[in-house]
Amino acid sequence: MRARLILAASALTLSMTLGACATPATPAAELAAPPEPAPAEAEPSVALSPAARATAVLGSNGRPVGISAYPAPLDAVKAGDMAAFLEMTSGLSQEDRDVSPLFDAFLALDRAADGDTEAARDILRTSGSGEGESGETGFYAFLDAWLLALEGKPDEAIERHRGAAGAMPGLTGDLSLAAMLEALGRPEQALAVYEFMTPAEIEAPEHQFDPKGLLYSHIRTVISRHALLLQRLGRIEEAKAVYQKLADAEPEEAISYAAALESLETGKNLDNEALDVPAAFTQSLADVSRALQEQRIIRTIMMGGRIEGFDDQRSAFDQVALLINPEDEGLRAAVIDQLYESALFEGVAHVALSAPKETASLQIAAGQALIMLGEEARARQAVARALEITDEDDRLQTLYGALQLQTLMNDETGTDAMVEEVIALATNTAELASAHGLAAEINDQFGDLESAAEHAAKARELDDTHDRRMALANALGKVGKVNPALALLRTERLGRPNDPYTLNSLGYFLIEHTDKYEEGFRVLYRARALAERDPYIADSLGWAYYRLGHLKDAQRLIEQSRADLKPHRHWEIESHLGDIYWHQGDKAAAREAWQNSLDNRPPAKVRAELEGKLANGMTTPKPKRQALPNVSISEDEIDRQDI
Repeated sequence: MRARLILAASALTLSMTLGACATPATPAAELAAPPEPAPAEAEPSVALSPAARATAVLGSNGRPVGISAYPAPLDAVKAGDMAAFLEMTSGLSQEDRDVSPLFDAFLALDRAADGDTEAARDILRTSGSGEGESGETGFYAFLDAWLLALEGKPDEAIERHRGAAGAMPGLTGDLSLAAMLEALGRPEQALAVYEFMTPAEIEAPEHQFDPKGLLYSHIRTVISRHALLLQRLGRIEEAKAVYQKLADAEPEEAISYAAALESLETGKNLDNEALDVPAAFTQSLADVSRALQEQRIIRTIMMGGRIEGFDDQRSAFDQVALLINPEDEGLRAAVIDQLYESALFEGVAHVALSAPKETASLQIAAGQALIMLGEEARARQAVARALEITDEDDRLQTLYGALQLQTLMNDETGTDAMVEEVIALATNTAELASAHGLAAEINDQFGDLESAAEHAAKARELDDTHDRRMALANALGKVGKVNPALALLRTERLGRPNDPYTLNSLGYFLIEHTDKYEEGFRVLYRARALAERDPYIADSLGWAYYRLGHLKDAQRLIEQSRADLKPHRHWEIESHLGDIYWHQGDKAAAREAWQNSLDNRPPAKVRAELEGKLANGMTTPKPKRQALPNVSISEDEIDRQDI
């Protein structure tokens, strides 16, 4: 009988245990400096790997803040402090640890990171959550296989893994086996696994909301790893042929795929080192973490729920996996993204700056978090450091990051020269198109709308994709070229009639740049019906209600949009709410919303308008109430004659 997997079923219990006794979020001002450690807790009371100790958050005295700084293990995860998290986990009662196989797995993985595989195996062997009706869980067998690989026992490791792979979630068993085979010096067998996993036909999703997107992302992973392994083996033409399958599935992205194929041939912009056992183990753990998260999301959606809040299980899993191979910058970037998405900016900066190797990309990540924390002086230091340590191969990407951070800080100084350097460094069409796209965004932010439109047009000319056309339409609208912009948007809708974001772009453009409010409303109503829980589409439809004079409906939708984006804010949503509140007679709430908008880095043109509203209030009249148009999600089809 196949071993059963019991990880996913315990996700809720794990979350509750991690968050036991958790306290409300600490105000930002109190988080500026970590709390002082208690002397008795300055050093962990349990054995920890050097990798775990390196993650400890330090107080102003240079010592670890210790477990007293965190009300619950979840708080240590949010801070990126695996030293405290593991110490707190080890302090849980065995009964609490037995609610999920992950708790003892985390402790075992840290022992493995310390090179003590026997201690790791003992933890797994004695865990009360390691057995069920069918005996040992597939997950613990999977971990034991990798412990054997770390011990230099390849045949035993592979045999053990083959027995466990079938119980692993999704494609993770096969992906892990391929990684193990490569790391143990059996690349031909690894290639055979990848070939077995690759479908004969590949269908790309039509848009961001297409359910095919999840499957396609897994196929991309398989094909990318297959091609990279072939490239490492020097089999360049085979690598390109494999990767061409993705290019064939997305013909509109031909320019980007051409650049990727060139990288496979030349090695440029390609960090493609051979996998050793720790690197392969870490990659496989991250795959399992991602698959379990996807299972939780699918279950939640099928039960009619919403995906909300910080995914503590995935972040804890990924951060512990990072202890096996702390130099896995891809996984570190994923952890940083998770923390940033939940506005855990102190954790972002810590995870970025506590890496064993200083890199330009991590300095940029830390700089962005520091900006969000209001520490612009330190953010500028991070940008300067990134530019100082970047090498020739990474300079283009570092300049992208530096420019974006300078834009966030509203610092126009030197940006023209940096943009020129970015364009000069571009060596292929994809890079050049991206450079002009970035230049368009920066010019838009600083108020040079004509230059923004010119760069957007150049980017589209070089790389004629959906995203480039949408960006160009937006830029054209801002300089008053409404008809060419509408032609682009209507053509895109013709090709993507069920893409909620394409509909959103067209509908919002109609209510912002034309008097076709009724058509805009109908288009946005359809977009909302296709993506009911998207906050940006809700804001657009709310603004259409506002234009038609239905302020209460507008307020309801846009306030829901604001709530759905928490803990983040968006300047445009706050600006819309300010206007609505003003016309509803709540001037204090209006000014608060306008100030929120101003604090969230709007473009220069909007910033000037907001400053005027804060000083003088609104001078435009309240929108006249009009009858709402009849709507249906199946109506308003468009043909080429309309264009």
